[in-house]
Amino acid sequence: MLAPAWQKVAQGTDGAFSPGVPWSLTSATVDFQAAGVRPGHVVQLRKPPSVFKGAGEIFAVANATGSALTLRRIGMGAGLGAPPSPPVGLSGVEFLIATLDPQIDEASFELNRRFAIDPLWPGRTPAELRDARELRQACVLGVLARRYAAETRGEQGDFALKLRQAEAELSEALARLEVRWGPGTTDRPSSSIFSTRIVR
Repeated sequence: MLAPAWQKVAQGTDGAFSPGVPWSLTSATVDFQAAGVRPGHVVQLRKPPSVFKGAGEIFAVANATGSALTLRRIGMGAGLGAPPSPPVGLSGVEFLIATLDPQIDEASFELNRRFAIDPLWPGRTPAELRDARELRQACVLGVLARRYAAETRGEQGDFALKLRQAEAELSEALARLEVRWGPGTTDRPSSSIFSTRIVR
């Protein structure tokens, strides 16, 4: 996982899937909700190795309630795709939930500042964005660039190459990014990196 090990939300070795409930991971020792696990977090399932081979498999959290997590395949709706557990259930599952929340917060703050998005500024609140997908893409690339930069030890190696690629893609995404405001057709002006030098 790209999230650093010290940004750990929860981990354990006693994960279990009950028979007939292949998407619900439970733990007798971890209260996921109290630990701050929430929808969108990523769970790495690493053992037993007979089921989760190599570095394991990664799933997204669809819901967290007490000591139970409902999982889903990343990029897919709940219940779609191959479940993490066989129908007969599974025990002894090793799981790790790390987070990139600090990096996401930094990247989001930078984009909000750059495009003058402010929950306290009428007409510029996140709820008034017509479509946040381009912003979300730029945020993801910003997070990747930060993590690759932190992992790069020199000019050689995989992380240095990934850093250059992420920075190039981020630059392109920001250059074409245009924030549109309001629902449907509107005469409210959009915002780009060339039009947001706003003094408040």
